[in-house]
This record gives sequence, structure tokens and C-alpha cells, in this order.
Amino acid sequence: MKLTPKSVLLVFAGGALGSLLRYFAGAVLINNFVALAVVNLLGAAFLGWFNGSAKAGKPKFTAAGSGQFWAVGFAGGFTTMSGLAMSYLFLSVDSPAALGYVLAQFAFGILVYIGAMKLSSGASRGA
Repeated sequence: MKLTPKSVLLVFAGGALGSLLRYFAGAVLINNFVALAVVNLLGAAFLGWFNGSAKAGKPKFTAAGSGQFWAVGFAGGFTTMSGLAMSYLFLSVDSPAALGYVLAQFAFGILVYIGAMKLSSGASRGA
């Protein structure tokens, strides 16, 4: 990705939208650990779907720079690695299963990403 003022603006705007939606998801879901898992898995699914549709040549978003806005900005702002790292610190004090929580998010995130990418690209339908 070439760094231009337009690309910076697209990533910033997408990140702002993603961060706002993550904030509202945290406000709706009372348990922060559940909210963290939900937004990270939804973000992985969205990114897999977006990348799968691009790989299959199906333009889901036709505006120029859509990958910068949606994949880099929105998905990057919506998901939270720092939140996952912080939850590990909080959980490790109270629970021996803290590492399991983090590893489960990584494992399920990868599975969700791959599944969404296959669905979006049509690979699961034999296309």
C-alpha cells in the first residue's frame, strides 16, 4: 500500500468507524470478556469475507481504496489485540485458564477467518 494523504485518510476514517462500533459493542454486552471475544471473532469473520471476495474477483465494495478503509482501517479498529493482551493480564490474577482464553480466541479467530473467506470466495460451494 502506497502511503498517500488519501490512504491515510481512508485508514483513519475506517479505524474511527471500527473503534466506535467496538465501543458500542462493549457498552451493549455487559461482560467485557464476552464483548472482546465477540468483536474479535466478528472482525476476523469480516476480514475473511472481505479478503475472500477480493480473491474471487467479486467486488463487494467498489470505491477506490476500499481495502484501505475496510480491511486495514475498519477491521483494525474494530478488533483489539491490546484488549486481548490486557484481558490476559486481568485474568491471570484470578484464573489459571487465562492462557486458554487467549489461545482459544486465536484458534477460533483463525477458523472463523478461513470459514468466512471460503464462503465469500465460493470455495465451499464448489465454485
